[in-house]
Amino acid sequence: MKYLIINADDFGYSYSVNKGIIEGHLDGIITSTTVLVDANAAHEAKNLKDYPNLSVGLHFNPKPDEDLETEFKRQLELFESIVGHKPDSIDTHKSPPSDKENMEMMLRKYTKEQNTPVRKLGKVKFIRSFFGLNIDVTGSLDETKVTVKGLKNAIDEATDNVNEIMTHSGYCDDYLLSKSSYNVTREKELKSILDPRIKPYIASRGIKLVNWVQLKNFVSIDSTP
Repeated sequence: MKYLIINADDFGYSYSVNKGIIEGHLDGIITSTTVLVDANAAHEAKNLKDYPNLSVGLHFNPKPDEDLETEFKRQLELFESIVGHKPDSIDTHKSPPSDKENMEMMLRKYTKEQNTPVRKLGKVKFIRSFFGLNIDVTGSLDETKVTVKGLKNAIDEATDNVNEIMTHSGYCDDYLLSKSSYNVTREKELKSILDPRIKPYIASRGIKLVNWVQLKNFVSIDSTP
């Protein structure tokens, strides 16, 4: 049996993003979300307790002018004050932990002490191909990635014991249009996630959808190398 987490990054970015993530959980395949605690609609994360099958983590957003460890501690504390518990997982906004040596060291220390999985630092295969931004220097949009076919291709990459597919699902509104270059494409992601063909496709591949909390009942998610 292979296990798959579908994480929706950016909860809190806007009310429309939040709405889409919750819909993608209730009617689609999203099993986890991570919260931008300083974002416009982050306070709505207090209501995520109403969705017991959705794990909730921190989408850590480092600030270049702030001490990294102090900022991480502040965001952790703010997360707990909003959500009501420590994060079920950690991932980072835009840049991976390896971009900064001191950030990777800090997050490795945290995951070892708290037994909390951190994206790209452990045994979980990270799949980012269902994302409409190219990772090259152009950062150009490629919306062919966020179709049903693109999502199936990402699912086909889930070949390890434990896998995570990153998504940025949501609805778009004027606020999101003004703040993020990745805006209407989120609706295309959501449409694919809600497509009724996807759940049977996952099952046909011998894959079980889980969240981070449920995963602990099946396998070790030790994030140490």
